[in-house]
Amino acid sequence: MPGWTRASFRRLFPWEADVYAAHLKSLTPEGRRRRFWGGVSDGALEAHAARAIQTCHVEGCFLDGHLIGAFELFIDELGPDHAEVSLSVDPAHHRNGLGSELIARARVRACLLGATEIALQIQPDNKAMIALARQAGAPISRTDEGLGAALAVPRLDLRRLPLVLTQDWTSLLQALTWSVLRTRSRLFRAVRISLLATRPAG
Repeated sequence: MPGWTRASFRRLFPWEADVYAAHLKSLTPEGRRRRFWGGVSDGALEAHAARAIQTCHVEGCFLDGHLIGAFELFIDELGPDHAEVSLSVDPAHHRNGLGSELIARARVRACLLGATEIALQIQPDNKAMIALARQAGAPISRTDEGLGAALAVPRLDLRRLPLVLTQDWTSLLQALTWSVLRTRSRLFRAVRISLLATRPAG
């Protein structure tokens, strides 16, 4: 059984941009190229993470406190029936089904946000993403940039809405709790370093 099946999924919030950026920076150079259609610097990834969390629905998979996978779902406000998705998976968790799970969750979220279809842009040499799209039953076509897939979105089931709202509230509480714990840990570390620095020699 893949290790990520022990993980938890939740939304990421603006104050967690550094967490998302750290995940993106863990991608291999090849992974960065395929995810962002070219080489990108750490600084560019930090800027992207901050912008994405502000403008998209970003949902992550956390295992033992570490973000190991995420998807960005962008809904066009001018045409809310259209959505775009992009994925990233930690190199240590490739080829174990996590990408498929992220796609499934993105489709459910897109449905709740009113989208009827999700566009997925794929580089021609990205065999893993091509396989994911095919597994999801999405037709693949050539575009000016490479390949494109159109992921069908399930019909809205209002019976799922209370569960999703509960999950969103849980995500918020978990994110706030984690943020408080991280801040406290950093504070204790800073105090300890300060005390060690001011300790008399000998």
